[in-house]
Amino acid sequence: MGLLLFILESLRFHSPCSLIDRCQLFTEMKMMPQLTDAATKPTTSTKDRILESAVLLFEAQGFDGASVRAICAQAGANIAAINYYFGSKEALYGEVVKHVFLSSEGTESMPLLKHNPSEPIAQLCEWIEWHVTRYLPRHNSTLATFIRRELANPSPLLQEIVDVTVLQSLEALKEIVSAILPGGISEDVLNHHCLQINGPTMVAAILQPINSRMPGFEPGNQSVDMLVRQAQIWSLAGLKANGADIPEHWFARN
Repeated sequence: MGLLLFILESLRFHSPCSLIDRCQLFTEMKMMPQLTDAATKPTTSTKDRILESAVLLFEAQGFDGASVRAICAQAGANIAAINYYFGSKEALYGEVVKHVFLSSEGTESMPLLKHNPSEPIAQLCEWIEWHVTRYLPRHNSTLATFIRRELANPSPLLQEIVDVTVLQSLEALKEIVSAILPGGISEDVLNHHCLQINGPTMVAAILQPINSRMPGFEPGNQSVDMLVRQAQIWSLAGLKANGADIPEHWFARN
């Protein structure tokens, strides 16, 4: 059975593999627990164990630092299982990204204009609170770590990360902001405002580990409410400067 699995999985590799490499892989597979061994098979599936291990190692070491061998060793799986279940290391990382971002406080809780169409300013404030809180390390440490890693050293999956994490929330933000700005605003101006709200609010949350090391901003002195309120005020101020009718009471700090 082990030899048959070896032959089948070898045929699935996308890149050429020498006979020596195949023999080494077969030796490694024989030394690792067999996927079909019911006596030693864990309660979770091999695919789930690989995914769980990959989340931990990609979070700790990044895409380049985490090896397929280490991920499989921690998962108690054969190296060939990566190719069988995911196709490649890049594809595995893509699944990890989806798992991390979609399992966090996701879009199902995101404020939308349709939830309160007559009060777009209130919905913008709600959206900003949701956005900042979502990326705070204290709430979603794994999510924040992945974002910081991608900012510092983008992986081949950066576009997929943007598609999964940013575009849907950005479209919701655009709908809210377009209801606040005066009519006739161009698409370019609308996009500019939304990017200036989306980007800084995300960065303000993600950079908390750095901010907490500055004098006066130690963890015990930081207020999530204050961070959210400041983000709301500067976002509203930018819209008001472009002609939006925003009453002064929205700029009160409390």
